Amino acid sequence: MIRRVLEGFATGHERRAKLLVALAAVCLLAATVGALSAPDGPRVTEDDERPENNTLVGLQGYHDEGRAIEISPDGEVVWEYDEPDDVFDVERLGPDRVQLSTATEVPDEECPPRYRDDGFENCVRNSLRIVEQSSDELVWEYAWYDAKLHEHELHDADHYVVGSEDRWVLADMGNDRVFAVNREKEVVWQWNATDDYERPEGMGPEGDWTHLNDVDRLGPGVFQVSLRNFDTVVELRMDEESGPIRVRPVVGPDDFHERGEVLHEQHNPDRLADDHLLVADSERDRVVELDADREVVWEFGGSGRLQWPRDADRLPDGDTLITDSYNGRVMEVNPEGEVVWAVETGGLPYEADRLPGEGSADRPTADEAGLADSTADASVIREDLDYATAMARYAVPPGWGGQVAPLAVAALSLVGAAIEGLRSRRE
Repeated sequence: MIRRVLEGFATGHERRAKLLVALAAVCLLAATVGALSAPDGPRVTEDDERPENNTLVGLQGYHDEGRAIEISPDGEVVWEYDEPDDVFDVERLGPDRVQLSTATEVPDEECPPRYRDDGFENCVRNSLRIVEQSSDELVWEYAWYDAKLHEHELHDADHYVVGSEDRWVLADMGNDRVFAVNREKEVVWQWNATDDYERPEGMGPEGDWTHLNDVDRLGPGVFQVSLRNFDTVVELRMDEESGPIRVRPVVGPDDFHERGEVLHEQHNPDRLADDHLLVADSERDRVVELDADREVVWEFGGSGRLQWPRDADRLPDGDTLITDSYNGRVMEVNPEGEVVWAVETGGLPYEADRLPGEGSADRPTADEAGLADSTADASVIREDLDYATAMARYAVPPGWGGQVAPLAVAALSLVGAAIEGLRSRRE
């Protein structure tokens, strides 16, 4: 191929072939420089209104490089925990303790017998961990195995107290259930989606049905659950000691087969004051606040601003902390829709909390603060390029995933130069 291109230089196609080869060389050089100069750690990119406190971030990772990090306002990593493959939800439990929802892929030969020859490569060990930050010591863990890593991870858990008993409620995506355990690791109650919904015909138990990705305790006997593949948020209501459990849809079609008009494949819904709901509306590349009637009263995003956000917290001062997953950053947006602080995290961030709290403050809501809408759309080319860049990060070494554009131009240029060389041989 290269020989033919060089032979083409001596023909009437010489100029076009030379230009295309030169363009390919420039693009390859740009991609190489971009990959080699990619920052190893977080980097602050917007600093108009620096926060006072640190930010805790869960990094899912692209290539088993998931970890939890605590970032200072100037972007310095002051704590890091990288034992599991993937880290999803992160919560501060106390001055020196962090709770992590994690997943680790395990080779088949190390899996429990039921998962060794189940037709899936490897299995996953899901683990709710409590880690002492000062020593990275694991002080408590609840873990279980499942068939495979993807669509079977533990994405979220919430700590709460009943009487004097510590409890944790967990979102078990792989088994389409929500369940609670105590400190002795006893299951005190559980709800299976099959109790209230019918699995689609032909979908086996390991299919990605509900994609149940979030659970929060709103109060005694009331738990909020995100059914991502239903485009629906529901409440579970129960007597926490004896049941029964009732399901009440909050927003969405409440059906696997229907597309949501308000939300589409959402993550991390937070309940605010006055029954408002703040949600990362992931597939629509936006964050929305819904009022009690489930009307959109505030939104930020659009594909020109966000790429698949998966967490949003309303801060006490009215700003919103957003985890912009496919753009690899955490950002703070003020009530006017202006980005006042942002940090590139790398590693596919899943969720972030501004310390010392966890999740959203009850107030202010959009009605009280008069929060301004701020959305921006991108061109179809920009959307496709951003999506290709995000997907490339799963397949290529760290640093190279962001170089999709120059690598694509280089490849097309070399193909074009080869075609010019072949044409010259026919003359």
